[in-house]
Amino acid sequence: MANRKPVTIKDLFKLRLVSDPRFSPDGGRIAFVHTTFDYEKDEYVNDIWMADAKTGASTQFTSGRGKDKGPRWSPDGKRLLFTSTPPAKEGEEKKKPQLYVIEASGGEARRLTDVKLGVEAPKWSPDGKQILFISPTQPVEPKGDVKHITRLGYKFNGRGFFQGVYKHVFTVPFKGGKPKQVTKGEYKIDGAEWMGSDILFYGNVEPDADIEDYDHIYRVGAKGEPVQLTQGNWSIHGAGGGMVGVCPSPDGKEIAFAGHDYRRSGATKADIWIMPAVGGAARKLTEGYEPDLGVKMSSDVRVGSLDQTPHWRDDGYIYFTSNFSGVSTLNRVKTKGGKVEKLLGEVDHGVEAWSLTGKDHIVYSVLATTRPADLWIRNSGKDRQITDFNKKWCQGLDLRPHERFAFKSSGGHTVEGWIMKPSGLKKGKKYPMAVEIHGGPRGVFGNSLMHEHQVLAGKGYVVMYINPWGSGGYTEDFQANLPGHYGEQDYADIMEAVDYCIKNYPWVDGVRLACLGGSYGGFMTNWIVTHTTRFRAAVTMRSISNWVSFFGTSDIGWTFGKREMLGTPWD
Repeated sequence: MANRKPVTIKDLFKLRLVSDPRFSPDGGRIAFVHTTFDYEKDEYVNDIWMADAKTGASTQFTSGRGKDKGPRWSPDGKRLLFTSTPPAKEGEEKKKPQLYVIEASGGEARRLTDVKLGVEAPKWSPDGKQILFISPTQPVEPKGDVKHITRLGYKFNGRGFFQGVYKHVFTVPFKGGKPKQVTKGEYKIDGAEWMGSDILFYGNVEPDADIEDYDHIYRVGAKGEPVQLTQGNWSIHGAGGGMVGVCPSPDGKEIAFAGHDYRRSGATKADIWIMPAVGGAARKLTEGYEPDLGVKMSSDVRVGSLDQTPHWRDDGYIYFTSNFSGVSTLNRVKTKGGKVEKLLGEVDHGVEAWSLTGKDHIVYSVLATTRPADLWIRNSGKDRQITDFNKKWCQGLDLRPHERFAFKSSGGHTVEGWIMKPSGLKKGKKYPMAVEIHGGPRGVFGNSLMHEHQVLAGKGYVVMYINPWGSGGYTEDFQANLPGHYGEQDYADIMEAVDYCIKNYPWVDGVRLACLGGSYGGFMTNWIVTHTTRFRAAVTMRSISNWVSFFGTSDIGWTFGKREMLGTPWD
């Protein structure tokens, strides 16, 4: 486009991103996280902002150190809870996030905790008097440089060694006081939620939990002894970072959760389930529903955790997000079962984070192919945008739209993909094509902004990306038949997509080809360059290059590797 410049790497640092919108109980205000980048310090700057639900006017609400996250309204709407990382003095170790509470009218935030290893995922009790949070505990301080490893899980990418450190549930009075540890033991907790005066959490308290990494749902009361509620082995879908993944019914008699029962190993498609609050068999609420639950679309401009928890409202519906055919949507289903309803109609973008209040009042963030996330409100069936932080950013850049294509593969299924023209495309000229491969393998490409794709297009590349056999966002059969067969039909789908684009788009240079990807995409890049000589360049990132060494030395090899290869190296 005239007067618009191609997207560059440094344009990433000019973005202003929004996440985690939360309606006040009366529906009048929206608290959300506003994120920018500090290029010199190589870190994110997070502040809590407040938007007026009627006018959309947004103002910065906290002005601390740019480390504020996770705004949560008190039940009466008078206060806002959030986490923030205190500044470290010169020579001190980096501080950990702590709990703060601030009056809804503004003022100075009050610090509630001083926990050595930090806090995450705070939640108000229904009466507003207590706050639960999750915090790592380390009963025994390590001595010396020698690490005594006693469990299979002892390290994790981005976290390092954590042997002897386990996440547990704590509570603290909102007025202040010493936190009380609710759960104890050598096991980890992935998410927690209030259920009356009791607490629900999911994780695994078994001594051998690291071997299979199954999830169970537990209920813990005043005595602090967890009672397992689920039967069998499950994968409960939260979102990491303490997102709970389970939701009690308004009357406290039942529990809803998103997850699967491993009937087809780790590639089983998740569903919405309901079970009695006292424990017992779970019933599937979304029987026959094809879309994949949660928000899985790939994006490198997404910040914050996406809550994949189903939300049980007092209108008789459970609300949740799902992905299908490159789009993520917000949906609802009756608690008695029935047809799943799309709330926002047919869209060409992705619904990210969201919050509800009242009968039909929804705030949600939207991420599109050429638009960073911004907030929208739906009220009485009408949608309107209330933030536009990146208007100038978008107006100054030649952000490239993509074109959808689809073809019938040699495997008999339909393969869906997208192709992006380079900046400055001239008629009659051919351009090199970069083939992007997503991670997962149950990741998804679709209608969401990928800065990396835009940069490549700005450099003069055609960018092509598909969802090959095994990707998420489609039917269970589509994703569950890949384990044990990496590099077979998925490889065929990618190569057939290359041929399709060369044949159907005259501006694609069929000789100058490159492929690149991370994680599973890195594995497939490795596979491609060892099975064909068609590509002149390849970039493999954070990839698996050896399944045997991956199984024994990585942080997830013994679980992920076993499920994806349908066995162990010695089988």
